[in-house]
Amino acid sequence: MISDKWTVLFTPFRTRTEVRSVLSSTLTDMMDPGSDPATYPPEISGLSMGNDREVMEAYLRVKIFCDCKKLKDRGGVAAGIAGDVRDLLATALDRMKQLPVEPITLAPIATVRHVRRA
Repeated sequence: MISDKWTVLFTPFRTRTEVRSVLSSTLTDMMDPGSDPATYPPEISGLSMGNDREVMEAYLRVKIFCDCKKLKDRGGVAAGIAGDVRDLLATALDRMKQLPVEPITLAPIATVRHVRRA
């Protein structure tokens, strides 16, 4: 089953950043630019995985797309591909929920000693 494959893929990772990185590369591999562009719906081809919010928004976007496709054509190629992407995103989100939130690291603020005056 596909969802079991995705579960095994995300299990070894210990940070949300690692999960997002593998998620992004897996999506890129699934939507290889060398393949037929008509196969991949534009709604799911430009998904961004830069942070947790973007992953959640991508999941909702694909879920809505899948729900609409179920009503229109159940056996379409786009619906099948979107279903696989939805399963991938859902599994990644489940794994991210299990991991702790990563601290936000900001660039150090320049202090008076670090600023040179002209």
